[in-house]
Amino acid sequence: MKVHIINGTKWRLEDEGLLEILGQVTGNGAVRRGYAVYPYRDGKVFIKAFLEKGLSGFVRNKILPRGKKEFVAGTRLISFGIATPRPLGYGITPNGSYIIQEWIEAENFSSILKKGDGAHLLAGLAGLLKTLKTLQIRHNDLHLENVLVKEGRLFLIDLHKMKIKRFFRLGDEVSNLAHSLVSVYGDMDETEKEAFFRIYGGDEARRPLEKEIGKLAARWFRKKRQRAFDQTSKIEVRGNRLCVADWKGLSLGSLVETIKQDKKVRVERYSDHIRKIYRDKRRLKKAWKSHVVFLYMSLPVVPEPYYLALPEQGQPGYIAMEDLKGKGEELDRYLDRHYDTNSYSERKHFIDSLCGFFDSLFKWGIVHNDVKGCNLFVIGKDAFVFLDVEDFTFDFLTADCMERMFFQLNTTIPKRIVMRDRMRFFVRVTSSLEMDKKALFRKLLYKSAKAEIVYEGISGLVKEKW
Repeated sequence: MKVHIINGTKWRLEDEGLLEILGQVTGNGAVRRGYAVYPYRDGKVFIKAFLEKGLSGFVRNKILPRGKKEFVAGTRLISFGIATPRPLGYGITPNGSYIIQEWIEAENFSSILKKGDGAHLLAGLAGLLKTLKTLQIRHNDLHLENVLVKEGRLFLIDLHKMKIKRFFRLGDEVSNLAHSLVSVYGDMDETEKEAFFRIYGGDEARRPLEKEIGKLAARWFRKKRQRAFDQTSKIEVRGNRLCVADWKGLSLGSLVETIKQDKKVRVERYSDHIRKIYRDKRRLKKAWKSHVVFLYMSLPVVPEPYYLALPEQGQPGYIAMEDLKGKGEELDRYLDRHYDTNSYSERKHFIDSLCGFFDSLFKWGIVHNDVKGCNLFVIGKDAFVFLDVEDFTFDFLTADCMERMFFQLNTTIPKRIVMRDRMRFFVRVTSSLEMDKKALFRKLLYKSAKAEIVYEGISGLVKEKW
């Protein structure tokens, strides 16, 4: 390939016809934006920029620029028969590099699964991972957003972190499996897991895979929480406020009422939002970190946040969020109002929905440390959110934390919720947990029997004895 120098960038191109569009993207355009898509002939091309920072980035750009590395990796994958956007060229600048590829009109694997449309594609993923293992290819960023799907065919992208290993060890195999499955493994039942490993060619890596998935999830949570106060794709820094990036409102409504006030927080209703004002800066930061994690997960288990106002000039900070008024009510009040009139099938549907809500948290090891009926908000008949976002922890489920959660819930809902329904909830929500369920249930019964039931009913505070 010939070298073409345009605005200080050295380009090597498979197709010199691309020269007509390169003048539009060299300089600062693609570097500032990160990527660009341009019409070209009968299709489009995708140009991605890698901007290097610091001494390590400078050295990497001198030895093996990421744009060139991705170009070489893409060419190798195609020669192996693995689908990837066709590399068309690369460019090198003093501060970074570019890759030019054909643009694939496709959707990423993760988005398809979130719509509930792609469970059948897991077989294809197993086949792709098997091929990578056979060819001794390790992709160090093999999450499902880096797998595109077009007409049922899987395309591997973001190849600058890919390596063809001389020796492919168990750690390499587990890395590929864990990065690709971490976001979906908890949703797969045992039949689906067995089918996946049958296509993959064996389940020898299953146990180390499951251990590695736990480590990856914990590491991911830690990184997102650490960046909760930075400018990111999800958060925009606007002076003293950290705003959710895709939220367009300004929350300029007037104060309507104070909903709650105690030693820890004051909750105020404005005409277009709720403000939760924290007296303790530590609790404020913890709540915002949890909000940011759920934003990245697209997991609607807490009220939608709008922005964080940091403390300043002696004023406490607060989080502005959606107002749930008119959308439902707290779990204890909801049960007090509806339980007696609900049919058997309605109660069963409600319990199954509540279990599904907890499942969405438990599969990630997410724990809420104050699971009282008044902290769970029921939206409609089958959707739920937790109100006290500062009480989440992102770790591993243990029998002790499960006992605490179930005890809190069991003693903060009306006494007349029959044992059959309480047991249905317990059995269903613990079905996938690896712990001694019988011992947990016995402890729960013993501890609950000695406690008082306290909840907020439709007529006010209620205290009951078992």
